[in-house]
Amino acid sequence: MGGSDPIVYQAFLWMIRTAIQDSHLAFACLAGVLSATMPWFYFRAAREFGSSRMASLTIWAFIAVTPSLFVIFNYVMMETILLPLVGLALWASAYHLRKQSLQTFWISGGLWALACLTKPTILPLAAACVLWTWWQTRRRVLAGLGLTAIAVVMILPSTIRSASVLGFYAPVGNPWITKIQHRSGANKIVIHFKDEHWNFVSPSCNMLPLAPLSPWRIRRGTEDTRVVVYVEADRGAETWKATFEQLPVTANDWLAQWGENIVLFLFAPSWPDCNMNQWDGWLAVASRWLWAPIIFFILDCNIRDFLKRRFDLLPVATTIFTLFLMFQNVATSEGRYRKPLEPLLIMNLVVALRPSIKGSRCSSEKSSSLNASNVI
Repeated sequence: MGGSDPIVYQAFLWMIRTAIQDSHLAFACLAGVLSATMPWFYFRAAREFGSSRMASLTIWAFIAVTPSLFVIFNYVMMETILLPLVGLALWASAYHLRKQSLQTFWISGGLWALACLTKPTILPLAAACVLWTWWQTRRRVLAGLGLTAIAVVMILPSTIRSASVLGFYAPVGNPWITKIQHRSGANKIVIHFKDEHWNFVSPSCNMLPLAPLSPWRIRRGTEDTRVVVYVEADRGAETWKATFEQLPVTANDWLAQWGENIVLFLFAPSWPDCNMNQWDGWLAVASRWLWAPIIFFILDCNIRDFLKRRFDLLPVATTIFTLFLMFQNVATSEGRYRKPLEPLLIMNLVVALRPSIKGSRCSSEKSSSLNASNVI
């Protein structure tokens, strides 16, 4: 399992446990620090994108009080380091757009690489931000070569480790577990590896995403079915691939799973921060109904801007990431997959409601420079 998961979260846990051992109080303090600093990173990103102080403070306040964005810090999970890391990477990208130096580009690209090595679902967002900032960089060839070297160095440990454990290269984690589980339509995936075995059930199988309005749940959640994978490490990815290809899937099955994923993305509560017996868990579940109208409102605003040939990094990246998470049909969606998108939706919402703050410091400085050049 260590070879299957992305490496940054595991490295984070190793460093923290080495430093504080098993102190629950120390872990709680660390979670508190991460929870408190996370909204501030998005505040700094908003300021670098050109938002006024009041608009940036509004973004900070909304992120800080959004239940799903603070209840998750009751736990130690990928998202508890992914949320601050995405905010930091977004801040670095906006800072580079203003400074336009090779160093700032490499730093922002390195932070996005860390985010991808924490959870690979961030890849579309990272790609949009990195490509955008690279295109705005003056020395593109040198910037691209430098970032490629940095990325190679960063993914080597995970690549080597996965190859030694799993028998094949998986720099951002083993994709076959989720692919097999999703395509099979089964409730459970059982993996036999050497003398051990693991059972996996997607949290979405036990969710009622439309409750209390409807008892609807995804099809695999209504039946006890399973798919078994016998892994042979000396054959690399062959046993995984063979199991995947043997799973029958009709066009109707594919469309049904796709539709279920859209519903889960829009309405499913996040697991495990959905404990209805606790006040904050109840708030997180109840407030999930806000995301669908916010998503459709933002998509409408952004697409209208795009049709008018108005493009800024924040709405472009938010739109790409939203459409990817909403329409992907590779893995069974979860409400938790929406979480790294939620701060971007809040930022985009504030910008959409205050059109006068659109733009960036970078574009403002460029305009000033051009005007000065014309005068000269």
